Amino acid sequence: MTDWFTETYQDALQRLIDETSRAGGWKHEKFPHPASGPDGSEISTDVFWQGPRDATKVLVLCSGTHGVEGFTGSAIQSHFAAGGPELPEDCAVMMVHAVNPYGFSHLRRVNEDNVDLNRNFIDFSQGVPANEGYRAIREIINPVSWDEGSAMRIGGAIARMMAEMPYLEFLKTISGGQYEFPEGIQFGGTAPSWSRRTLERIWQDYLGQAHLVVQLDIHTGLGPNGAGVLMMAANDDEPHKQITKDWFGDMMVTARPANASDTVLGGYMNAGLEDALCAWVMPMTLEYGTLDPLPVLLALIEDNWLANHGEPESVEGRAVRTRVLRAFYPTDEEWRSKVLHRAETVIGQAIEGMGRLDLSRYEEARP
Repeated sequence: MTDWFTETYQDALQRLIDETSRAGGWKHEKFPHPASGPDGSEISTDVFWQGPRDATKVLVLCSGTHGVEGFTGSAIQSHFAAGGPELPEDCAVMMVHAVNPYGFSHLRRVNEDNVDLNRNFIDFSQGVPANEGYRAIREIINPVSWDEGSAMRIGGAIARMMAEMPYLEFLKTISGGQYEFPEGIQFGGTAPSWSRRTLERIWQDYLGQAHLVVQLDIHTGLGPNGAGVLMMAANDDEPHKQITKDWFGDMMVTARPANASDTVLGGYMNAGLEDALCAWVMPMTLEYGTLDPLPVLLALIEDNWLANHGEPESVEGRAVRTRVLRAFYPTDEEWRSKVLHRAETVIGQAIEGMGRLDLSRYEEARP
């Protein structure tokens, strides 16, 4: 079951092209990226569509929003396509492969401009959020040198911060996004990125007719090992909070922030999808845990050091890339089997739920 998992971006994309071609009925469109892969080859964001183009209910499966995390999402997409899904009437599926093809191909979580795409979906015309806590710890988590003791020293400093700060304050400081230091981790950018602009074009071209969009954005690196936790932002008075509970059972639902100061993590692609469409969006993340949080964070810090101060093509640089890859993409067969089993269950529940949902009862939920 684990042979759906590949080791290069090009192999992952080709596997998905092969599976959709064999299955039949999939339409494919390529959006070439202006940069290239590490070997000089073309990279792209690719859209695969199954079902009527005028379907009012669409399930969207995204991989590679965080680059290197795309290997898992791609395997799920190929496995799903090979299964020959049967779709209910008036339903379609859109798979977006490699939202961030640069990070996917170069084994980085960020894009070509060091931008975390899940911090890039803000309204830049209104100014950028400040993260004063990040400014205070910037030098700790963005070192200019790296030696054998760096991980232990930085890890100790982060552990002390975790012990001394309220959890939400710590989370916002270290992971909430920052827009002041382009060379730092969790950088949200200074303008909409290529990937954001491309996604917004895809959403308008493919989802403009939709009344309901159910999104599953696939990620790795957070939560229990291999568990596949469903996460969503919704308030108690939004009907899809109960609907998704009926479909999937218990899931992690957080209330929407009442104002900017309450926002812990901003700029999410899921929020961008909600803003872009005149459709009722059920925006979910399917997150698979890998390592404990600290080793994952240290992998990001070391990767950022390599990009800014190291030699990526050196022996040391390739070792760092491998550590980053495995922090988000384990080779363990049990982990990979759990990933596919969980995804098969969740996607099946989403399609079945969409099929029986009477949209006429929820017209008020649409924007």
